[in-house]
Amino acid sequence: MGLMAIMSVLSAVLTGRNSRSLSAPAVVAGRALYYGLLGLAVSTLVLPIIIVIGISLNPTQSQAFPPSGISLRWYQEFLVSPFFEPFFFVSLPIAIATATISTVLGILAAYVVVRRDVPFENEVVMYFISPLIIPPAIIALALMITLNFNFLNFVPTSAKLVVGHVVITIPYTFLTAMTAIESVDTELVEGARNLGATKFQAFRKITLPLMKSGVISGFLLAFILSFTDSLVALFLSSGSSTTLPVEIFLFLQYESSPLVAATASVQILLVLVLVVLIGRLIGFKAAAVSS
Repeated sequence: MGLMAIMSVLSAVLTGRNSRSLSAPAVVAGRALYYGLLGLAVSTLVLPIIIVIGISLNPTQSQAFPPSGISLRWYQEFLVSPFFEPFFFVSLPIAIATATISTVLGILAAYVVVRRDVPFENEVVMYFISPLIIPPAIIALALMITLNFNFLNFVPTSAKLVVGHVVITIPYTFLTAMTAIESVDTELVEGARNLGATKFQAFRKITLPLMKSGVISGFLLAFILSFTDSLVALFLSSGSSTTLPVEIFLFLQYESSPLVAATASVQILLVLVLVVLIGRLIGFKAAAVSS
């Protein structure tokens, strides 16, 4: 059975359309495939999170799952651990700055590409999404060589990290903003211009509110990517500007403790809050369409 035939059977089983025309073995095979894929998704996406949270609740020193008891000991340890400072004073500010700069640049670049006659438009789009194609290790190495030139020694390490994270996150803000701008009806903008609004006023009061879902989802995607990045940060971090993922990586080389699981759980909680925020503000369907 070819791939298209399998997808047709699966679609018919899930939607109920044309399912009466299927034979009993085909229906059984479709349901088995559906529940198999569902189980695979749960085991690869949800199960690791449950295990990490379970280990973080273990009252003992061992990284055991299931936990021998329920304790918040390691969350208290997190508040006085070496992870607390990079979490709040390095990773969070860098992620907020990265998301802000990347969103502004992404909106400006997307607006020019969509609303203006740009020469070599396809090449310009490829330029902005090229970080998605180039291997992250190559990007990190190139950034390290470029940003560590002698004449850039006065630039703080945290600023270099923001630049590096903007490079890897701008494809997401650019693509979400471009999709959002394309969905805005140009007749509304032209109507505002005919009523006396300037180009900036028409953009601020018409275009920007209508592309809100794309802007918010792009901002939150950039924040999450920057906050959880370890590869670029590993090449660019140093001294007091070491981010949380790099601190965790260095910690795991020499020690093993549920403290790491508690720290990761706090990260997971923050990301879940942002995901819920996306759902509350713009809806998951709108975010998926914008992305």
